[in-house]
Amino acid sequence: MSDHYQTLGLRPNATQAQVKAAYRRLVKLCHPDTNPQGHERMIALNLAYEVLGDPVQRRAYDQRQTTTSLPCPPPPAPQLWWREVFQPVDQRVNRILGTRRQQLERLAADPFDDHCMAEFRRYLLACRRTLQQAEALFRSQANPPALAGVASGLYHCLNHLNDALEDLHWFTQSYSEQYLQTSEALFRRAGEQRQRAWQSARQAGFSR
Repeated sequence: MSDHYQTLGLRPNATQAQVKAAYRRLVKLCHPDTNPQGHERMIALNLAYEVLGDPVQRRAYDQRQTTTSLPCPPPPAPQLWWREVFQPVDQRVNRILGTRRQQLERLAADPFDDHCMAEFRRYLLACRRTLQQAEALFRSQANPPALAGVASGLYHCLNHLNDALEDLHWFTQSYSEQYLQTSEALFRRAGEQRQRAWQSARQAGFSR
């Protein structure tokens, strides 16, 4: 198990405010938009904050840290991570990206029709469940260093998908075209990050 406190440069007795402040400070230093070498570091920071930023998860993490002295398991072999993490996550990402246009076209026929909107909401719920499965799989194993670029692209793809689905949800509440436009831009970025992950995979010797 990685030491989330060490990742954030904190002691185990740090307050929640200190956890949040450390995360924000380090994100600014390591964000891929400003630091091209910071992708892998960003993944570790986000995982650490996801646990330590939530008091419930943090208590569970602290208990595990104090009740076990087992060494951290080595990262999985690239082939294992590719088969058990990347491929099933990518399949779910493709399912979301591949169905959105058809669903939006159906809704565009009459977005104020109750039946059309109900169908679209069911579609969004299914996408949410698919994305949650993908995110759980992505977090299930640490990525091998050899595939850090692949993991980085996939991580940002999942984040963009989450934001895109959130905007579509707000569209169903407000009918504002702005949410549709923003979601489409986010879907496009998700697709670009997925492509970036595949480019890194091919450079590492993996293919479809």
